[in-house]
Amino acid sequence: MKDFPTFVKDATNVYRTKRYIVKQVLDIQYDTEQAGNVLSYDTFYKRTPARDKQYDMLFAGRRFHNGKRLPSTAYTRRYVD
Repeated sequence: MKDFPTFVKDATNVYRTKRYIVKQVLDIQYDTEQAGNVLSYDTFYKRTPARDKQYDMLFAGRRFHNGKRLPSTAYTRRYVD
């Protein structure tokens, strides 16, 4: 694989659901009133045969092949076809 797929670039975590490959980018923000927050900027890539093949090659060694979501206190979502 020459270039890493978009769903891996700058990702903190990548996992797969029934319909999507999800890229999580986590950010920790602190404020003086509420202590800290973990924010997750999520991008949902629609699963295609090509993306599934890339995912399978990149994460073949995972114990839990589809991965899992890392918890956060807030999130945003963006969808990509």
